Amino acid sequence: MSHPPALPSPADLHEDQIIALLRSGAHAALLSAYFGEVEYRELAQLAKIAATRSNGRGEVVFILPGIMGSRLGSLRRRMTSLLWLHPMAIAQGGLSQLALPAGKSLRALGVMLPGYLKLRLSLEIAGFLPVFHPFDWRADLETLARALTPAIEKSRARKVHIVAHSMGGLVARIALANDRNGRIQRLVQLGAPNRGSFAPVQAMRAAYPTVRKIAALDQLSTAEQLARTVFLTLPGLYQMLPSALTADEPNLFDPAQWPQDDLAPDATMLNRACKVRSRMSPPDERCAVIVGTNQETVTSLRLCDGGFEYSVRRDGDGTVPLARALWDGAETWFV
Repeated sequence: MSHPPALPSPADLHEDQIIALLRSGAHAALLSAYFGEVEYRELAQLAKIAATRSNGRGEVVFILPGIMGSRLGSLRRRMTSLLWLHPMAIAQGGLSQLALPAGKSLRALGVMLPGYLKLRLSLEIAGFLPVFHPFDWRADLETLARALTPAIEKSRARKVHIVAHSMGGLVARIALANDRNGRIQRLVQLGAPNRGSFAPVQAMRAAYPTVRKIAALDQLSTAEQLARTVFLTLPGLYQMLPSALTADEPNLFDPAQWPQDDLAPDATMLNRACKVRSRMSPPDERCAVIVGTNQETVTSLRLCDGGFEYSVRRDGDGTVPLARALWDGAETWFV
């Protein structure tokens, strides 16, 4: 009895390979374990529908993921070595390689499909030509925005749309201001931290639940060690810190308003982050925002007993508070 050839880990496959497998039904058990059984069934159905409605002449839509939503690794002699997010690499202490500037040779290898494949297939079904634009989420927002421009030009489309999640929404916002040739026809942000989020604070303080879960896989470092040696070196995190919306809130771009311990942020990077945020432009008629509501979200913090005390309310999407996702002047929808 013949057996189908062994399949590499789904995390190592290109999204087009994954879509082909979803359409054919091959390796269903493996993909079901990767996506989750319910999500797998939905994606398989969407992949089959998209195959019948694909429009080669559709309008191009760039999909930008959020922070930690792009896979990172190295590429040598056409061989990829995945670091983020590869459980084995993490267990062996690989997260330390994410630190900057030492880890600047890493590159974006694709998007995290469990988070974004449904969006791509839904856009295909709607008649668009979606294109994933992964990026190195550790990097400076303005640097990432500059890299988006040549990617748009390479598409050869006269006009493009952008759908951008979380951090990707800030990258796209800066790119829009730099779009002197008017190539970007529409920008739709999904849960973007236009006025920052408290999740980066928690990541830098080793308190963010997702970071702690991932750090638990690391056999060599604690969450606190990873925060100190990795997350506190990443410009992308600093540039998504929450701005003070009232006089009562701390100015987190001032190092004196952080706990003075071994997880204190870098003053130079805080200063740079403040400048980047101040240069972000207001929206124009091309901009729209979709924001999440009614989920338990960290909405504020205060310095207390040498640490931060966080307040949680049902007033955001679970990561970005409602007030900080808004982009004054942009068309806005709530979900």
